Amino acid sequence: MVDRARSIAGPTGLDIRTNTLTIRTRTWSGSSLGEGTATDSDLVLAPHYPIRYITAAEVLSSGGQYEIGDLAVNHITPSNGAGVGYTPAQLKPVVLTDNVEVIYLIVGAHGGEYVLKTLETYRPFSFRLVLSRSTVTP
Repeated sequence: MVDRARSIAGPTGLDIRTNTLTIRTRTWSGSSLGEGTATDSDLVLAPHYPIRYITAAEVLSSGGQYEIGDLAVNHITPSNGAGVGYTPAQLKPVVLTDNVEVIYLIVGAHGGEYVLKTLETYRPFSFRLVLSRSTVTP
């Protein structure tokens, strides 16, 4: 029910969410990153989750964990086990080999490649990702 209410802000509703997030797991055919051919596996999050800059107050209270320019992806619906929402493993894929990388790709006003800083899963009806701009994105 919560996920349906959140979708009202998405492109098929009020259309006020201007960014989308894709979690891309890129596997290289060689033994390390950049070697060989890349194969991508994408998880495109529903476009109704708000993406915003971390506030100065959040930066100050983070103890150095966050910086100005970091982004928060808020109110991500946790998985209900029946196809609605996302699991922590989907939002933060585990990388066990040297030839796999995870890229958080945002399309829209905050567009670019990002890396994950934190995944917050302590709220019962909402997960949050905090992302930092990747070195390949100016």
